[in-house]
Amino acid sequence: MTQASAGRRSAVAAHPITSAAIAILVAAAIFFTLWVPVYARITPKVGDFPFFYFYLLIYMPITSVLLWLAIWLQKRLNGTTPDATGGER
Repeated sequence: MTQASAGRRSAVAAHPITSAAIAILVAAAIFFTLWVPVYARITPKVGDFPFFYFYLLIYMPITSVLLWLAIWLQKRLNGTTPDATGGER
């Protein structure tokens, strides 16, 4: 009975810190998109452009990097690595 219950643990259970980091990265990307008071302002302004456009110019590349990092951590968590042709092994 004890040998049957000592089976293989899931990747999430085996690496809780990595799983929590993935969840935080994805939650932050969603949260800062939906939290409108952060970017729903007219000031500061540069010329005729309100803050919203500068927020987008800064936020979109940061979100891309955060989500890329979450994907990289997920692949590392599952143990898959891309081979030389770009596919999964």
